[in-house]
Amino acid sequence: MTEWTDIGAIAATWDKDEYGWQVAPTGLEWIEGGARARIGEGARIGEGARIGEWARIGEWASIGARARIGECARNPVDIGWADGYRKCIAEVEGVAYIGAGCRWFTLDDALVHWGNHSEDRAMTLALLESAKAIANLNGWQWSHSAALTERPA
Repeated sequence: MTEWTDIGAIAATWDKDEYGWQVAPTGLEWIEGGARARIGEGARIGEGARIGEWARIGEWASIGARARIGECARNPVDIGWADGYRKCIAEVEGVAYIGAGCRWFTLDDALVHWGNHSEDRAMTLALLESAKAIANLNGWQWSHSAALTERPA
């Protein structure tokens, strides 16, 4: 049985300013002394979750179970659940990336990976159709190769 810690109750006792806590308490294995954090009321961070330095998750944002958002990603969009994994699209330096489980592919690489998969991935490919539209609407390239990014409207 998973034991949950009520981080809200703990954090309510810490001194903070408009940017978050001035100094995080020391002696807790899961937080570095002197770190700055801002965790909203009602927030819940699941067991095993990892949020990198300088990460920002906006108000009312929801990142689904087993979702993956890679380093330096911006503007993430949850495109749905298929074939055992949540799929997300995000932009990294103008290139569309797809995250799913342990995978973090450019959109082109994701299309090749799931298009050539040994198992039926028709539902994943359907979700990737929406990812293609999202990338095009935002002007994101599908890969790092300029020759591959020119797509019909």
